[in-house]
Amino acid sequence: MSKLDELKKHLKRGYVYCREELAPWSKSVDRHLGAPVGDGTLQKLSQGVYYYPKETVFGQTPPKEEVLVRKFLKDDRFLLTSPNVHNHWGEVRFSGKATFSD
Repeated sequence: MSKLDELKKHLKRGYVYCREELAPWSKSVDRHLGAPVGDGTLQKLSQGVYYYPKETVFGQTPPKEEVLVRKFLKDDRFLLTSPNVHNHWGEVRFSGKATFSD
């Protein structure tokens, strides 16, 4: 079994990988990742960060935002926010669905 095949065997769909995580299965990770990136098996998201997309009937799914940021930062200390989060809380507060006690 070639090193490329061994590396591909350890990949799971829907996961984001850092270069360091793939190093145990290859001595030259960058060279071995060139083929899967070239044929579309893996997507290179940034330097040293790769995604093995999950296939659905609608096509390939993007990585989850939280997982992608965690791998890129190599840390769990972050906060993701967007205008949609604030709009959601505004709807709950002002729609009368939530009750507030005095």
